[in-house]
Amino acid sequence: MALQSPSQIDSDELTLNKLKCKRGCLRGAVTKQITKTESDILKPDITVEDLEESIQLLTKRGEELKLIDSQIESLIQVDEIEVEFESIEEYKEKNNQNAIQNTKINSKN
Repeated sequence: MALQSPSQIDSDELTLNKLKCKRGCLRGAVTKQITKTESDILKPDITVEDLEESIQLLTKRGEELKLIDSQIESLIQVDEIEVEFESIEEYKEKNNQNAIQNTKINSKN
């Protein structure tokens, strides 16, 4: 493994911090969308189209999160991998559970 220059390390650290910030904002948006979708499901006049739109939006944001997570994984140090991996998997599980729930509800309508 080649040694990195201090400027390269600083650049990687800056990029990593930007990606983590972006991921945090995106996770917040996903959480808001999940909450909105869960609330919408309880409405008697919700349409299948509205649910499908919510599911599509969550799917798109999930794909964006996957991309950011893979970029973060490529920049983190070996000793940070376990913590990052646990954080990523925990959020993936939450998002997947919501997607499954929405799909079940959508198929009933």
